[in-house]
Amino acid sequence: MGLTGFTMLAGTTAWRQVIEGPKLAAKAQAERTVAWVNRAPRGDILGRDGTVLASSAVSYDIGVNQVKIAQYERIADSADSASGRADNEVIGHGAAAAAEQLAEILGVDAQELGAKMVGSSTYEVIAEAVPPDTWRRINALAIPGVEPDQRTRRIYPAGSVAGNVLGYTHEGEVRELIGSAGLELTQNEALTGTDGRGSVEIGKSGAIIPTGRQEEVPATAGTTVRTTINPDLQVIAQEAIDEVVKAQGADWGCVVVMEPATGKLLVLADSGAVDPSDPGATPEDSRNARSVQAIFEPGSVGKVITFAAALEEGTMDPEDTWTVPYTWTAANGQTFRDSHYHDTQTLTSAGVLAESSNVGTVQIGEQLDDEVRYNYLRRFGYGETTGIEMPAESAGMVSAVADWDDRTRYTTMFGQGIAGTALQAVQVLATVANKGVRIAPRVVDAWIDGEGNETPQETPAGQRVISEATAQTLTEMLIGVTQEGGTAEAASIDGYLVAGKTGTTEILTEDGTVASFVGFTPARDPAIAVAVIVYRPDGTYGGTVSAPVFRKVALAAMHTLGIAPDPSIIAAQAAAEADAAVEAAQAESADEGV
Repeated sequence: MGLTGFTMLAGTTAWRQVIEGPKLAAKAQAERTVAWVNRAPRGDILGRDGTVLASSAVSYDIGVNQVKIAQYERIADSADSASGRADNEVIGHGAAAAAEQLAEILGVDAQELGAKMVGSSTYEVIAEAVPPDTWRRINALAIPGVEPDQRTRRIYPAGSVAGNVLGYTHEGEVRELIGSAGLELTQNEALTGTDGRGSVEIGKSGAIIPTGRQEEVPATAGTTVRTTINPDLQVIAQEAIDEVVKAQGADWGCVVVMEPATGKLLVLADSGAVDPSDPGATPEDSRNARSVQAIFEPGSVGKVITFAAALEEGTMDPEDTWTVPYTWTAANGQTFRDSHYHDTQTLTSAGVLAESSNVGTVQIGEQLDDEVRYNYLRRFGYGETTGIEMPAESAGMVSAVADWDDRTRYTTMFGQGIAGTALQAVQVLATVANKGVRIAPRVVDAWIDGEGNETPQETPAGQRVISEATAQTLTEMLIGVTQEGGTAEAASIDGYLVAGKTGTTEILTEDGTVASFVGFTPARDPAIAVAVIVYRPDGTYGGTVSAPVFRKVALAAMHTLGIAPDPSIIAAQAAAEADAAVEAAQAESADEGV
């Protein structure tokens, strides 16, 4: 060969060993390495009591490479009868042999399974949502061409309970779960975990090489989100609003229950709540939380703000009297009327509120400067979002004073010409209940990491809207709304004082009304504020449509929260009923005497 040729050959060999060798080895290793992703479980979503409302489960879709399966040989250990030596025996071939083994584990017919495994596809799904234990049994068979597709699926154990709050998810390009609505969307970053990975080396037969490189990096689960929602009360509220929407032939309805002092929402219920496991079964416009997104004119619920402003500014006292005709014309020529015909009355300010007189309200409201009333509308929360941890919250609509015309100047006094959400409506009454301090509502209570470390949600800073004295006076006036002669007797609860306000307003863009009742109880030591909204019911008034729903939900809340009836209230209510019975008997006797 010659010295020169030998030197060149030796150099080439060394170059291949030193330079190309590792590259070739790595390439060979890569070709025989099977890698996979360990999907991270998405964090749970819990009720305030720890009830699991949303969870995740890792499962596998099992696929087969039909080309590889065709080459499969099922081998069994055997022994030579003459020599006694161990030997291997081929006892089956191809898809039929593989199907026979897999069918027993999957609990399916072997012939039907085998038919799915014949063809030229490099990946054909033969089983979906297989649990990890089942996949481990399949994997132990070491059948070449049987390949897992690990997936994380979202589970909603409570069905549609709080479905419009929870939202739902969809799968991304690499099988990751992504929030599409509700808390699944707004808390997506926290709920999303970190995927792990794994890999093994396999031989030509498809079996794992025991001495080969193996790697396993576990996944890190996402953060758990605990909500403020009380699941039991949420169920009651959902059933109650569904029932009234159906009975009234309404378009939709919602119920919001809030702790005035903390802003925590115990209930955020929408009629026809979506089942997050199957969102496609619910019409698209009903999958979100109308309680947070849909706006409407608050109607007479808006009178609470007018009365609060008049009390705070000192332009009215509860005992002041007003001459209230059925119709009344303002100095600018605008005429207003009450909802029901009546002769001219003399009413106190408290009586105007209890009877929900539009005529009396505009007389009280015109004592205030327009800019002052506008500022109170904003201070009570209309025209701005609350910041709740829900997507697409609406701020409502409150026009600047400069944009008010001669009529709007007055209609804003009784809740028309402005618009807001059910969440904003409950916030108004919750502010009165909380001694005049507005606390922003929230639905997330805490975040809990994989180690169990809890990060509580901070209580929002309160904003003083009216004085404590004004709030106390207004509370007593609002109690009158639910007493005999008020517009919301149907909201009264035996053993508890209820303060609240009915609302009825015409929908300007279509025929129909919005019937509402918003209130709080126990009125003098409030635990909850509740808003009930029914959109386009057959009935007209909030006192007859929405107040009974309030009563059902509020009474359930008292039982759930362990708040016992007040004996003094029970006695007073019994005495009032006895007096009413006596008066009725006397009236009947007088009629008979005539």
